[in-house]
Amino acid sequence: MSDAIRLVVNADDFGISPRINEGILRAHREGIVTSTSLMAVGRAFEHAVDCCRMVPTLDVGVHLTLVAARPVLPDRSSLVGAEGNFPKGAGALLRRWLAGSIRPADVQAEWVAQIERVLDQGIPVTHLDSHQHVHTLPGLADLSRLLAAQYHIPFVRVPFENLLLERWSSRHGINRMLGALVLRGCGWLAGLTGNKAGTGASPRFLGFQDGGRLDAHRLRSLLDSLRPGRTYELMCHPGCRPEEPEIQHWGYRHEVELEALQSPAIRAEIAARGIALCSFADLANSN
Repeated sequence: MSDAIRLVVNADDFGISPRINEGILRAHREGIVTSTSLMAVGRAFEHAVDCCRMVPTLDVGVHLTLVAARPVLPDRSSLVGAEGNFPKGAGALLRRWLAGSIRPADVQAEWVAQIERVLDQGIPVTHLDSHQHVHTLPGLADLSRLLAAQYHIPFVRVPFENLLLERWSSRHGINRMLGALVLRGCGWLAGLTGNKAGTGASPRFLGFQDGGRLDAHRLRSLLDSLRPGRTYELMCHPGCRPEEPEIQHWGYRHEVELEALQSPAIRAEIAARGIALCSFADLANSN
């Protein structure tokens, strides 16, 4: 078994905002981001597609979405409210899903439409994940794996990482820790054990507890936790400062993450540790 450490650095939320798109592009061109997840329902989807065409080295997956956006399919369904929008967040979606007020067929039709909207642009899709990790819900996890097999998509994210107790020192850390525990519970109920989720073994996941607050210090700590012979996915959220108030409300520090991911010191540390930056496409081709 090789002792090499392989690391996919994946930027979420591509397509949600032109400013986020610009930051992700910079983090790829000038930093360590190797992959991104594209929101087919994002208001800046067309801008993101143009970016993909300008920079074909950026690996692309689909960021499946059922919250905080409008659907691809124009027909009204059990997924949307009176104004034609998805539920505002994962909590609201979970309540409706557990109450049986969302039809599984509507989810499947919407996710098929989202995947096909990306594929129709001529963009190869190498992985699936989801906005606010809703694909880990019981029933939806099986659907994400089914769609990955149907469209020959090699990887589906398994967003469970080792809990970092020091993150209790801040309100953001506490919220992320509690969210991580909920994710683990959903994953257990959905049968997401180990790293098996798609047509291949998904990389070990990092970055949830630092979501939106990944700075250079935390990035170095995560790099220090990597172990020889293993493959990892680091989720990140780089961007230029978004103009949309609803995205600003998240409290994410997009520009801080962008700076950390572009840092020459971080790149030097990755090289010194013998960490091989790669994409999901690289992983699929090496299997």
